[in-house]
Amino acid sequence: MKTEIIKLDIADFEKCGNIWDIDQQKELAEMCRRELISGNRITYIFTVDKEFIGEISLVKDEADPDYTIPGRRIYVSRLIVKPEFRRQGIGKKLLSYSIDRAIELGYSEMSIGVDLDNYPALKLYIDAGFDKIIFIGEDEYGRFVKLLKII
Repeated sequence: MKTEIIKLDIADFEKCGNIWDIDQQKELAEMCRRELISGNRITYIFTVDKEFIGEISLVKDEADPDYTIPGRRIYVSRLIVKPEFRRQGIGKKLLSYSIDRAIELGYSEMSIGVDLDNYPALKLYIDAGFDKIIFIGEDEYGRFVKLLKII
């Protein structure tokens, strides 16, 4: 079993459907596709024997100063692992990998948003150093928090 993390090539975007339902989430999929094409979004894929298992994205401009500050703060978006592969450390590996890439890109801060009732994700992010609260709020999905990590 060969695992690796690769940078998503836009030509392979449809393969992300193996991780999340891009047909059911058409608007989100189109936004991600546009951002990938423009270079605003960089997506990294965790593969097992070349099969797409998990993904994480870095977004340079989220049009929200809590999430992004040009050249300084980058936004971690859409950390997703296929359900049957969860609790195996894949999310942690993707997050660690994205932190290293953000440093390489010259950023000194990273932000992330997470639902307050998503305890596994909250623990993962806090353990990874996302330990400063920027904002606590509520949207159509419930209460959430924006977290910051200095890198």
